[in-house]
Amino acid sequence: MLEVLDPNRYRTILESLPNGVYVVDRDRKILFWNDGAEQITGYLRQEVIGRYCPDNLLMHCDENYRYLCGSQCPLLHTIHDGRVRDVQVFLRHKNGERVPVRVRAVPLRDADGSIIGAIETFDEVHPWANLRIHPNARAVENHVEQLTGISDHDSTRSYLEACLRDYAADQIPFSILQIAIDDLDRFRKIHGAVATNRIVHMVAATLSKNLREGDIAGHWAGDCFLAILLDCQPASLDQIAAKLKVIIEYAAIPWWGEWLSVAITASGTTVRAADTVDSLLARCGETLVCLEDATTAGNRPEEGLE
Repeated sequence: MLEVLDPNRYRTILESLPNGVYVVDRDRKILFWNDGAEQITGYLRQEVIGRYCPDNLLMHCDENYRYLCGSQCPLLHTIHDGRVRDVQVFLRHKNGERVPVRVRAVPLRDADGSIIGAIETFDEVHPWANLRIHPNARAVENHVEQLTGISDHDSTRSYLEACLRDYAADQIPFSILQIAIDDLDRFRKIHGAVATNRIVHMVAATLSKNLREGDIAGHWAGDCFLAILLDCQPASLDQIAAKLKVIIEYAAIPWWGEWLSVAITASGTTVRAADTVDSLLARCGETLVCLEDATTAGNRPEEGLE
């Protein structure tokens, strides 16, 4: 016979889950926030409990970058109609980066069956594309850079060299994207070195969290990053670049009462016979990825201050 757990034991279990879990009342006031929610969003319980979902805390947007924390909130609809909802959204981490998460909203009912709030669970998601294994790339010893939290320049170059060996041996294709922050020197002059370091870290984190499972993000130079897209053909390159460009430009860091964001320029290429690291980078620099700017006024959601 199963032991009946004390309600406090259930709370302890929920609090310690690695999955994000939070509970709101009918007004979407946050009543519960667990360890997983802290880890995924960067916000501690004491920063969140008692606040309201519409306060622009996580700035949820959907895959079309429509702002969801108002009338399009899945929790709001679940509270109104009692239906369970599963959606993929992008939340804004406390540090500013955009994080892709799978969200499940479930109604919370009292003993009489009346809806008194909702529970949301969420987990980070990274698309799995059944990538062909790059054996040499997998063997690279990776060194994470302190500033950005992703692979440093030497590790990124080693990954590129390993992917070239894999292509020469087994014809396993890959592509690279060079992502440069626009006008970073001007940003530094206006906002200073600390804000610049934070914006660089934010771009790196957003890039890393929004690649496919198995792809590689590296910091190449001060304002420049490389994404190594394993088993990636030219047809997929523009699609991935378009997604990354918009998501990065929708990310922002909190800075003295405002949110600071940056635009980026993306260029890319796919490996060819007899390529070297230098030839890849040279061709990448000559081939800007032509992307429609989806972050113009009218498409970008209004971002409220916390």
